[in-house]
Amino acid sequence: MRTRYVSWIIALCAVAYGVSVLFLPLEVVEIIGAPLVVAGAYFFGIRGGFVIALWSTLVATVAFLVVHNGDLGDYLVTVTSYLIIGVLVGLAVDRFAVQHRRLEEAAESARLAQKQLAASESRYRLLFEQSADPVYLHGLDAAGEPTRFIAVNDATCALLGYTREELRGLTPRAIDAAPAPGQLRAKMAELLKKGTVRYESVRRTREGELIPVEISSSLTEVGGEHVVLTISRDMRERQRELRRLQELSLRDSLTGLFNRRGFDVMLPEQAKRAKRSGRPVVVMYGDIDRFKALNDTYGHERGDEVLTAVADALRAAFRETDLLARLGGDEFCVVAETEEIDPRALGRRLDAAVGAAATLLGLPFGLSHGQVLTDWRGLEDPRTVLAQADARMYATKHARGDR
Repeated sequence: MRTRYVSWIIALCAVAYGVSVLFLPLEVVEIIGAPLVVAGAYFFGIRGGFVIALWSTLVATVAFLVVHNGDLGDYLVTVTSYLIIGVLVGLAVDRFAVQHRRLEEAAESARLAQKQLAASESRYRLLFEQSADPVYLHGLDAAGEPTRFIAVNDATCALLGYTREELRGLTPRAIDAAPAPGQLRAKMAELLKKGTVRYESVRRTREGELIPVEISSSLTEVGGEHVVLTISRDMRERQRELRRLQELSLRDSLTGLFNRRGFDVMLPEQAKRAKRSGRPVVVMYGDIDRFKALNDTYGHERGDEVLTAVADALRAAFRETDLLARLGGDEFCVVAETEEIDPRALGRRLDAAVGAAATLLGLPFGLSHGQVLTDWRGLEDPRTVLAQADARMYATKHARGDR
C-alpha cells in the first residue's frame, strides 16, 4: 500500500518537472531532474524505479528540446549519468531492504521459537514435577549400560525413600530388583533398537522393600548423548485388586468357602504342600442330610443359614491351611493334612462342630460325609479319591437312613 502511494507521488513530481522545464533555465532543469531520477530508483529499485526514471528522463528531454532546441548531446550525457546513479542506488537500497527484512524475520522467528521452547519446558517441568507416578531421567551409554540419574520427581523420592541428591548419585541398577536375571540390560538393549520399551519389573527401596512396577521408557538424544525418560507405575494396588477379584471369582458368595473353580485351582497347591511335608492327606466329601426337605419346611432363607452354619463348622473343625470348598448345592469337600492314621477322628471332630452349629441355629440338621486317606500322589489325579469319598458318604447316609 505504501509503495503505491510513493509511486503516485513520484509520477506527479515527474509531470510537474516536465511542465517546469518550459519556464526554467537549463541549469535549474538539470539540478531538479537529478533528485527526481534518483528518488524514482531509490523507492522502487528493480520493481519500478527504473521505469519511473526513464519516464522522467523522457519528459525532461522533450521539455529541453522544446525550450532550448540546442545541445541535446550534453543533456543526454548528464541525464544518463543521473539515471545510472539512480538505478545503482535503487538496487543497493532494495538489496539492503530485503536483507534487513530477512534479518528481522529471522530474529522474530528466533524469538518465537525461544518463547515456544520456554513454554514447552515450563509445561514439561510442570508435568514432570506434578506427575503422581515416579518419573526420572538417566543416561545410557552406547553399550546399553544405564548411567546416573539426571533428574527425578517427588513421586520417585516418595516411592523409593531417597532424596533427590542421593538418587542423582545412583544409577538405575541401585534400585533394580528384577526377578529375571539380566532383565535391565536386555530392556536397555531393546530400547537402543526400538526407542521405546514397556515391561514389568521390581524396584528396591532404600529400606529394602520390593515394589512391583510397570515401566515405560523412551529414548532421546540431548547434546549427542542418550537420555532415557522413564515413567514407573506402582503396581501394588493393582495387584491387590487383581488378587481380590480373583479371590472373589474363586469363592462361594454365600459361605465364603472356595467354590468348584476355586477347589480345582487350589488343589494342586495343596498337593505341593503335602509333598513338601510328607504327611498323609484326608479327602472328605459330604452333603447335608435331607436338605431339600429342610428348605421346603423352613424356607430358603433358613436353608441359606444352614449352609453358612455348616461352612462355619468346617472352619472350626479344620485349620486355615486346609482346603475347604462348597462344590455346589449342599455338597462340601475338605482336603486336609493330618497326622492321624484313622481319618474317622477328623470325622468325629466335624460331627461335633456341625452338632454345635445346629444347636446354635436352632434347626435339626446333620452332615453325612465319607473320608479317604491318601498322600500327595492321590491329589495329582483327584478323581479317584473324590469318587471313593463320595461313595463312602452315600454309604454313611444310607446307614443313617438320611435322618
